[in-house]
Amino acid sequence: MRMVLVVVVGLLVLGVSPGLVVAGEEKGVAVAPNDSLFEKQRPYFEKMNVLKAWLITKGSPDVVIGIVDSGFDFYHPDLEGKLESGFYADNAYHTETFGVVAHGTLVASIMVAKTDNEVGMAGLAPDCTVLTASVGAIEHTLLKLKRAFDEAHPGATVEEWQAEFLKHAGELQKFSSDWTNFIARSNADAIRFLADQGVKVISSGNYYDYSLLEKGGGKEAIRSLSDAFEYAAAKDVVVVIGAGNLSIEVEDYPGDSTTVIVAGACMLDDTRWEQTIKYGNNDITQGSCYGPRLTVMAPVESLVVCEPHEERFYTADNGPLGKSSNEFAGAYDTHAVGATSSAVPIVSSLVALVRSVRPDLSAKEVVQVIERGAVDTGPPGRDTHNGYGRIDFLKTLELAKAWDNRR
Repeated sequence: MRMVLVVVVGLLVLGVSPGLVVAGEEKGVAVAPNDSLFEKQRPYFEKMNVLKAWLITKGSPDVVIGIVDSGFDFYHPDLEGKLESGFYADNAYHTETFGVVAHGTLVASIMVAKTDNEVGMAGLAPDCTVLTASVGAIEHTLLKLKRAFDEAHPGATVEEWQAEFLKHAGELQKFSSDWTNFIARSNADAIRFLADQGVKVISSGNYYDYSLLEKGGGKEAIRSLSDAFEYAAAKDVVVVIGAGNLSIEVEDYPGDSTTVIVAGACMLDDTRWEQTIKYGNNDITQGSCYGPRLTVMAPVESLVVCEPHEERFYTADNGPLGKSSNEFAGAYDTHAVGATSSAVPIVSSLVALVRSVRPDLSAKEVVQVIERGAVDTGPPGRDTHNGYGRIDFLKTLELAKAWDNRR
């Protein structure tokens, strides 16, 4: 690739690697944004070739991303004005507490955090817009019981907690059914709402394993979700869901693989995320689920995210999730591993950029572009542990630009 000397010198003065100059049809310099935390983001931005892809598009305000999550910090400095309040689930509590708003805030920041504003982090699709669907929470009997037990029995063993758990078996079994039905129905309503508002992609990090849904909520829970996913497909919406964090093989997710992307989580070296954590005397394996419906992988290592930005979110004397106290360490955090619910907004961002550069493509064509634009990281071709591979923003957007939708 040819570069004039003055460009190289200018890049070195600015502290930008000449390696970020893009060759080919998109000539120009991929300059890193000036956000104060971007250097922490650089490893996964470079892994996915995001800066080079931004020379093609950073998104379009006409491309609306729908996010289904428990709640959001709408006035976070890096998100204020980026999130439009939309759906709120019926028969649920929508409290401004960490447990309700933290995850949605994290997800939204990965996609559309303000970029080049000299503070905080950069979103992956910063010029797109977001419509939120808040499902809130119902009374979380299990979590409230666990928090009350821990407060009354500091230092209790796992075995002591298990004994307490068994005392409430009937109550907790009812809660399991109530919670599963709540998640299924509230998410189904949220997906229908977003589809009706004309969103181009829906990001939902919930784990929709039909075998677990049927055990907890029965066939009605499955039917409500299935109908909602079919409804979104009929509206030409791409839905991105998480593979799940149980490190098991899963075969049955909602929707059809032609319009629903199942996002798995990998590390920066492209290995599937899996780790063992210690809980009392027990070793618990966590990791990205896999199987025949897995579509693509996204790196979730050392992710910079927005956290609820005011201290008032972090302490609650009471609420649907019980008494809680979380440490307030500022408006941002770096997660060592983000799990599959963080892979979902990364993949959703790429979908939004594809739909920005090629608004004429159907949902099915967009999914095909995402599949074929992935970097094969496992055995040749698609496989159950890596899907089509790890996403690459530049390769995918270049493919999208050249895609012949008459094929």
